[in-house]
Amino acid sequence: MEQAREEEEELEEEDGGPERALEKSPFQLTAGDVYDISSVVGRDLLQLQLSAGPPLPAALARLQFRMVRVLEMLEALVSESSLAEEQLRLERDSLRRELEELRAAGARGGAGQ
Repeated sequence: MEQAREEEEELEEEDGGPERALEKSPFQLTAGDVYDISSVVGRDLLQLQLSAGPPLPAALARLQFRMVRVLEMLEALVSESSLAEEQLRLERDSLRRELEELRAAGARGGAGQ
């Protein structure tokens, strides 16, 4: 089991792994990055639980619940941001087409005079 975890960590180091998401700007995060962050936080919490004494698990459970809630909110914000960005992209493309049509119509009208 220890060997499997070491192999997993080596693979993560090669491709940047989930920790790479923590290095990104908040404005560059994707939903996948939020899942990576969740994985890193979950792994760290699990290590804390395994090394903690008896009085700590209740506190860790509360912390884990709160962290999951924060990650859910982060995912919602990232998804909403991506959706808004896509809507703006669609509006931009629509305005470009409209502008091209107006220019083409103006060129046809100017050539006819």
